[in-house]
Amino acid sequence: MNHALVSLACHAYVVAALVYLVYLVRQLDALATVGRVLVGTGLGLHGVALFGLFGAQGGRPVGMAQGFSTFAFLLLAIFLVVDVRYRRPVIGAFITPLAVAVLLPGLLLDRGQVLSPDVQRPLLPVHITIALLGVAASALAAGVALMYLLMERQVKGKRFGLLFSRLPSLEFLDTLNRQLVVVGFIALSVTLVTGAFFSSAAPGFFWSWTSKQIATLVAWAVFAALVGARSFGGWRGRRVALLTMTGFGLLLVSFLSSYDFLHASGGWR
Repeated sequence: MNHALVSLACHAYVVAALVYLVYLVRQLDALATVGRVLVGTGLGLHGVALFGLFGAQGGRPVGMAQGFSTFAFLLLAIFLVVDVRYRRPVIGAFITPLAVAVLLPGLLLDRGQVLSPDVQRPLLPVHITIALLGVAASALAAGVALMYLLMERQVKGKRFGLLFSRLPSLEFLDTLNRQLVVVGFIALSVTLVTGAFFSSAAPGFFWSWTSKQIATLVAWAVFAALVGARSFGGWRGRRVALLTMTGFGLLLVSFLSSYDFLHASGGWR
């Protein structure tokens, strides 16, 4: 039943992605409304499925399939909040296809994995949800950064094509990037602290310099530098966009290796 609900949600997201891509070419208010309704409907079905799945597992996440699924859910939830608040549905043309690409493997992967007893703790779902929230916020920030770079290229080259007339202003994209990076940085900081708590249950694994741990720490340092450079150095524009995308790339390395670590020893840091 839960798998069927996620499948229905995925269908809604696919149609929404197509609608937003059409909106990129022809910006009609009706298309924006349809896209929001489809994403909202998909999130409703998806949320019910995740709630039922985690409830059946005693509140514990199991396997990378659910990691992908939760990541896609949070990514689209953040996007919908941004879209409703700022009325910038064109962002959906970049984010909804990404969410579908993330969710599809989750529907195909094995759902029968079991967590190591070392990490089966009551607060583990909170820890992992915060971690995925940080990754999702960073993914949206990276998408906005990509839009900024595309827009800036057209402005500098004085080639005012389709994207120039469709994408938000450089100032708006830069401001939105800053807000999303701050959210991602806070979530990532909490993840590192709580990850140390979970890892302490397995002696010798508090910090073992795995690729996941190194990638997470470097990503945190990148986002910390970004927040500091924006706040105290007045950084804006292209270099901020490139650093955002670099930080997200590092988080992807951490994300893709996190579940192997969870099943082998303990904790997401």
